[in-house]
Amino acid sequence: MKRILVVLLVMAAAQAFGASYYVSQSGGADSNPGTQALPWQTLAKVNGSTFSPGDTIYLKRGDTWTEPLVPPSSGSSGNYITFDAYGSGPAPKITGYYDLGSSWTNMGSNVWKAPITGATAMNYVSFNNVWGQKQTSQANVLVDRDWYFSGTFIYVHAPSNPVAYYGGPIVAIMMSMGQLIYVNGKSWLRFQHLDLSWFDYFGVNVAGASDHVVFANMASSGMVPAGTLPHGFYVNASPAPTDIKFYNDDAHMNYDGFRFDGTAGASSIALVNCAGFANRDSGLVDNTGGVTYSYSHFYANNVAILPSQDVQGGTAGLGNIAADTDPGVLSFSRYPARDTLTVDDVGESAGTEAYINSILPQFASRNLRLSTAATTGYPISLTDVQNWFNAGHDVNSHSWSHQYYTNTTAMNMRYTGTGTAATLTISGNRLMTSVTGGPGDENLSIDLTNPQYDTMAELVAYINTQSSYTATKGTGLRDVAHSVGLADVGSQDIKTAAYAVQFDKQRLVTDEMTTSKAWLEANVTGPAPVTIYVYPDGLEDSQTESYAAAAGYRGARGSLSMGLGSNYVYSKGVNIQNIVSLGLDSWAGLTAAQVDAKIAALLFKQRAWGYPVGLFLHYNQPPTASLSATEVGYVLDSLKNRGALVMRNSELISWLATTYPTPSSTKYQSTQPGGPVTAQRKLTSPDKGAGRNDLGAQYAMDLAGNNRAGVWDIGAYQIIATSVGGKTAVKGTGKIQ
Repeated sequence: MKRILVVLLVMAAAQAFGASYYVSQSGGADSNPGTQALPWQTLAKVNGSTFSPGDTIYLKRGDTWTEPLVPPSSGSSGNYITFDAYGSGPAPKITGYYDLGSSWTNMGSNVWKAPITGATAMNYVSFNNVWGQKQTSQANVLVDRDWYFSGTFIYVHAPSNPVAYYGGPIVAIMMSMGQLIYVNGKSWLRFQHLDLSWFDYFGVNVAGASDHVVFANMASSGMVPAGTLPHGFYVNASPAPTDIKFYNDDAHMNYDGFRFDGTAGASSIALVNCAGFANRDSGLVDNTGGVTYSYSHFYANNVAILPSQDVQGGTAGLGNIAADTDPGVLSFSRYPARDTLTVDDVGESAGTEAYINSILPQFASRNLRLSTAATTGYPISLTDVQNWFNAGHDVNSHSWSHQYYTNTTAMNMRYTGTGTAATLTISGNRLMTSVTGGPGDENLSIDLTNPQYDTMAELVAYINTQSSYTATKGTGLRDVAHSVGLADVGSQDIKTAAYAVQFDKQRLVTDEMTTSKAWLEANVTGPAPVTIYVYPDGLEDSQTESYAAAAGYRGARGSLSMGLGSNYVYSKGVNIQNIVSLGLDSWAGLTAAQVDAKIAALLFKQRAWGYPVGLFLHYNQPPTASLSATEVGYVLDSLKNRGALVMRNSELISWLATTYPTPSSTKYQSTQPGGPVTAQRKLTSPDKGAGRNDLGAQYAMDLAGNNRAGVWDIGAYQIIATSVGGKTAVKGTGKIQ
C-alpha cells in the first residue's frame, strides 16, 4: 500500500513540477529562453521543440498567430503536456485571418499587387466581407474581386487602391487546406483556452495513433461559406482511440462543428458542455459509433434543408438541450433574412385556387403578398389567377405539365402487325415507322407539333388506334406533356420487342418552360412579364438553369436542397436561377409555438450565412395534409415578428439582380451589413447553469478567463452579468473575428 502511495505522489509531483514555457507573438523572440519574462514568439518554435510529460506551454492572451500549432511530443499516462493561456484579455487566437494591409502596387489594367508570406496556397480572399473569385493567372484578373495568388504576391482587380475602392480590408484565409491545431500520432495532451477561427480545413485535427487528448474551454469557428469543409473539431485517429474528451467547447459556423470519422471504441469519445450553432451541415457528426454527448446544445445547423440537422449519429446522454431551443446568443445576425412563400401546383392539383383564396386573408391582414406557381397545361381558373395578379401577388411559371426529366421513358411502343420487320425513327419533330413484309399501308408519319398529337396522352391514344401498334405510357408520365420533348432515335427495332421511347432533357425542359411562360403572358393581363420559374419537384441543375435563362426567366426558385458543398450564401454569391426551395407541408398540425421555434432556427441560419429561402406549400398533397389558413398565419406571424423580409419571388430576384450584381450572369453577392458573430450567450440563455459541474477545477475557467465558481454553463463562455454604464451586459466578448 505504501509503495502505491509513493508512486502516486511521484506521478503527481511530475505533473505539478513540469517545466513551463511562454509564447508571445507580440512581445517575444524565438531566441529567448521561453520564460514569462523572455517568451518565445512563434508557434513554429513550439513545433520544433521537445517537451516532457508534465510540461505546460502558455500562449499569451490578446495575441494572435497565423500559423499552425503542431505538438511535437507526447505526455505519459496520466501526465499531460498542456497548452494553455496566460496573462489577461481575450483568449490567444490562432487564425487564418490575414489582413493584407493597405500597401498595394498598381500593376496597370486595374490590377494591384501586395506581397504575402507564409502561404503556399490560398482558396479564399474577402473584399470587405465579400468573397472574391479565385483565378488561375494574373492575366485572368479582369473584373471586380478577381484575385490570383502567385506564391509570393497576391493580385487583385480594382480601378483604384483596393482598400479604398472596396471600402474595407482585403483579407486572405491563410494556411489553405491546413489545420490550426494538428495532433498527429501524439497522446496525453491537453489544450485549453484557445480561440480558433477563419480556416478552410480543420480547426483541430486529431490523426494517426493519437489518444488521451482533452480539448477544453475552446472555440473553433471556420467562417468559410462554401464547400464540405471546414470542420471545427475533427478526429480520425488510427488505431481507434479510447479516451478523447471535449469539455466546454464551442464550434460554430463550420461545415460540421464536431466530426468523427474512422473507428473508435464504445463511449471512447465524449462531449460534455459543448455547443454547435449554425454549422452548414451538422453540429455533431459521428461516423465511428464511439461518441457520447451530454449537457450539450446544438442549434440551427444545416443551411441546405428546412429542419435543423443538429446531430448525425452519436449517443445522447443526459442534460442535452432540446432541438429548436434558441440559445440566446448575443449576435449571429450578419445578413438580412429574405424569404418568399409560394403555393405550388396551381392547375395540376385540383382545388388549389380555392385553397389559395382561403389563405389570402392571412396575407392581406399582415400587408404581405403571396407567390403562386402555375402548371399551365392543366385547367386553371383564369378569374382567380387574374385577381391574384391584380392584388399584387406573384403569378410564376411552374412548368407546362410538371413532367420530370428524371422519368425519361415517355412511352413503350411496339409493332404487332404481320410484317417481318419494323423500325421506329424520331427526327425533326416527326415520328415515323418503316414496316417490311407487311400489307404496305402500316407505316406511320406523325407530326408531333400537330395539335392532334401534341400531348403524350393524345399521341399514345392515336398509336393505339392503329391496328398494328401498341403504346403504353411510361412511369410517371404526365398526359399533357408535349410530344415534341421526345428524343431522336434512328431505325430502332420495334418488331422484336417494345421499345422504350425516351424524353430528350433539353427538348422537354425547354418546352415546359417556354410554353408555360407563353400561356401565362397570353392569358394574364398586366404590364409585368413572367420572369420567375419554379422548378417542378425542385429538379434543377446547371443545364436547366441555362435553359431557364435562355427562355427569358430572370431567376428561378430552385432545388429542394442547396447541395453538400454548394451551399450558396450572399457573401459567396447567390445563384438567382436556383434560389433554394424548402417545403412547409410537414408543418401541418404544429402549434404556433412549434412553428415559431422552427422559423427562429431558420432565420438564425439565414442571418449567420446570408442566403435567401423560397418556402413553399401545396394543397392536398398526401401523405401530408395542407396547412390550414390558421397555420399559414402562424408562419407569417413568425416571419414578420422576427424581422424577416417577406417578399414575392419576383421581388427577391429583382433585389438580388439590381442591388448586388457581379460580372457573372447568374450570381449576385451581398456585403455583410452586420457585425462579427458573437457566440457568447445572453443572461436569459437556456445554456446558463445547464452544464455538468463536476468536470474538475482544472476545467472551471472559461475561455475568457472567468472562473465558473460552481455554476457551469454550456459552452466555452461563462454567462456573467456586469454593470456597464448603468446597463446590464455580459462579460467577455465571445466574438469570432
